[in-house]
Amino acid sequence: MMTLNIVVVGVGGQGILSLARVIGEAVLNSSDLNVSIAETHGLSQRGGSVITHIRIGKGIFAPTIAEGDADVMLALELIEAARYSSYLKYKESIAVIDDRLIRPSLPKVKLPNRDELIKHIQDRTYRMFVLEGFNEALKRGSPLSANMALFGFISSILERLGIVKNEVSLKIISSLGRSERVIKVNKELYLIGYEEASRLVSSDVLSLLKKRLLI
Repeated sequence: MMTLNIVVVGVGGQGILSLARVIGEAVLNSSDLNVSIAETHGLSQRGGSVITHIRIGKGIFAPTIAEGDADVMLALELIEAARYSSYLKYKESIAVIDDRLIRPSLPKVKLPNRDELIKHIQDRTYRMFVLEGFNEALKRGSPLSANMALFGFISSILERLGIVKNEVSLKIISSLGRSERVIKVNKELYLIGYEEASRLVSSDVLSLLKKRLLI
């Protein structure tokens, strides 16, 4: 059996590693597949560039994903998505990106053009999906819940591939929040992503990913 390779990228403080962990937990509790998670670049402290590797399959022999070998990118910020786009398998991968630009912390550094960033990523992928997770989370007063929209999106895809169960993902979300309000917002963001994927992800995208798992 082959391996499905997912990179999760963003900046410290966005819940990158938390997102990777809930994806891994959902797979482990829904299937008989193994999961490896490794954070190899950047710093998890607030504002630092972060990339986390998730590998899903029966036989995982290395924890990290080489450049050009990622099947899926989940990105919580556009600049970081463009920065790590070289990890994507050229024209045989998908990118799921939160439509958010974070101004670089260095003074006098110009904010990159949004459309140019999107085109840069789009040119490398088979298909790209742009979500409004951060804006939806901000409206609900819980910006840190933005990663749940990406969790919902990838959970929908993995459910259709037969390796994640929606009820398992929702149960995991219920265990995350420190308050009922946060849990409620997390579930709302999850469902936004889940429903977007159900609507936008076509059978050809699923077929592309199925090849990686020989399903």
